[in-house]
Amino acid sequence: MVDSLFAQLMVDEQWASRHERGFTWWGYRLAQHIEVEKPAHRDGLDLCTLRIWTDVVRDVDPGTNPESLLAQVNFQTTLNALIWDPESATIAECCTVTVHQDNANWLSKVLATAAILQNTSAHSRAHGIARACNGVPAATNHPTSGTRSEMDDILNVPAQVIVPAGAEPSKFTGALCNNIAGFLAHYSGQMEWFGTADDTGATVEVPFSGTRPLMFQDPNATDTRSETTLVQIFTDQPHPEAGHGALLVSRLPISPGTEQALVLANQLNRAEFRGDLTTAPLLGSWCPDFLSEEGNGLAFCSFIPNLLAQPGILNNWILYQRTRSLYARDFLGI
Repeated sequence: MVDSLFAQLMVDEQWASRHERGFTWWGYRLAQHIEVEKPAHRDGLDLCTLRIWTDVVRDVDPGTNPESLLAQVNFQTTLNALIWDPESATIAECCTVTVHQDNANWLSKVLATAAILQNTSAHSRAHGIARACNGVPAATNHPTSGTRSEMDDILNVPAQVIVPAGAEPSKFTGALCNNIAGFLAHYSGQMEWFGTADDTGATVEVPFSGTRPLMFQDPNATDTRSETTLVQIFTDQPHPEAGHGALLVSRLPISPGTEQALVLANQLNRAEFRGDLTTAPLLGSWCPDFLSEEGNGLAFCSFIPNLLAQPGILNNWILYQRTRSLYARDFLGI
């Protein structure tokens, strides 16, 4: 997978620093890192945690409330999360996946796209975020080649390839969405979820503190708290930069408070980026639930560009949200 990403990103060896399980490279002034951990064998699979991150800002001033700034950006994420690390006073744009022999082929293009989007957006945002956080852009030099003065052509891919593909109608509308219904029905007993789908999207309730769907609860009962996380897929909500595709929003049934939601969103992004084999792929971002009153909630947002439309990808994204919901429940101690 690491070699595949190196090739798909068309990395120039002059601007790369390779090591045993990954590499760092400079597409321009910011360093992007791709690393994979040693495999753990489970259920006949060799599972490896693979992380991709680009340094964005260093020397962040915690008094500027960086969680609030990042929450606004993460709400309109595609496949990455901006994460503030208070311990190192840095901000990085990140994604993480668990790779194994059964998913490596189809995930390869997804990860290459995520890496390109990450690198490009990190460069475009670094100065603005640095000013807002009283920090400085995390520019560095290659250890032997020095300063890269010209931007690599791969950073033009979003404007030249992803955006034009997004100008077309959503490629997820129709068959790719309709196939979700059969997938939900087939695995409903095993996964304990409840949902529906049509040509333009899907709505699914996945387990959180329980498995009882909201529609089966008595609205007149004393306790009407939701037991499930609400997962919705929309194909009629274009991304402001990437255009058409599929938007996924996964909303936890909790109300931690507006300020606490900012903190928890960043903490969940940090935890998922560090990753272990129990987490879903961090291909998107946690943020306050801006659809709730005063942002008093937690949601995970992910946008899959038209370029990545392929059979089964929406099914996988729903499955990931079930894993994510249960992970968040344990992380939050609920």
